[in-house]
Amino acid sequence: MKAIYTAAGAGGLFLLSLAVALVLVGSPPPPMPEPKDVFDFTSLRAPPAGISLPGLRRYMARDGEELAYRVYESTSDRILIFVHGSSYHGAGYHGLAAALSSGGVAKVVLPNMRGHYQSGRHRGDVEYIGQFEDDISDLIRHLREQRLDGPITLGGHSSGGGFAIRYAGGAQGGLISSYLLLAPAIPTSNAMRKGTAGGWANLHFRRLYGLLALNAIGIHGFDGLQTIEFNKPAKFWDGTETLSYSHRLNTSYHPRFRYQGDLHALGPTLVMIGAKDEAIDAEALRSIFTADAPKAQVTVVPELNHFGVFNSPAAWATMAAWLRALSPPAGR
Repeated sequence: MKAIYTAAGAGGLFLLSLAVALVLVGSPPPPMPEPKDVFDFTSLRAPPAGISLPGLRRYMARDGEELAYRVYESTSDRILIFVHGSSYHGAGYHGLAAALSSGGVAKVVLPNMRGHYQSGRHRGDVEYIGQFEDDISDLIRHLREQRLDGPITLGGHSSGGGFAIRYAGGAQGGLISSYLLLAPAIPTSNAMRKGTAGGWANLHFRRLYGLLALNAIGIHGFDGLQTIEFNKPAKFWDGTETLSYSHRLNTSYHPRFRYQGDLHALGPTLVMIGAKDEAIDAEALRSIFTADAPKAQVTVVPELNHFGVFNSPAAWATMAAWLRALSPPAGR
């Protein structure tokens, strides 16, 4: 009889917890804060003169979806797949890609991640948590079919850098030989300013907590609900940005909750962050990598902010020197 009561009590507690989680999931979103140009969008440099933006290409992912990417050809056989940050798409990194490819450092591939501009049928959403990792593996397979056979460096800026960390810790990380991380976002770490990237991200915390509770017991039917919006002032909109994400997309974009295992799995890695980054605390990020990523080199660049670290010729030169050092001399 005692066992029956114990089981009934446990069942009641489970149902109560489930009800609370569902209430949280169904709660109204928080209001957007006042528009704020967190990153100084006016500071973005014009693309390098004489180097035009390559046209979009398509590759087929394992679910049959055709996803978009651009390729910058180079004399180097190294391939740098560089993943954009939150809200935008690959074309925002044209300057970086043009500089590294024209300098003979690497062939640069800029994917538009699923759920973003011109890539996938559901803006701001994916089909399941972890689909980004499958998509990048499918892109690598496609590049190999195109006879691009060199070593692959996986890079990314902000959330794109966070995704690269996640990829390293996953089952398919062996496809990558090295990592280039620019101001990588690790949302569950103390490096993320105010937990909101300095006001860039407006998180629906109650819904997020409810979804995490449901995910913990294997319920994923609500993962397509929106959990995050981005505070980009309307005067900077150009129609190509993605201003909100579902839970499953946002989760797919960042290291796992216990990110230390993903960090430890990184191969040779260059981490770069501006000392004046508005979203991520540079010294806190350095401490995190020092503790948990033994193969990572962290460079804090004076005077640069969150955009400057991918948009500065001096930063491009540092990346180029590091990438060249990875490649063995010709004839070896």
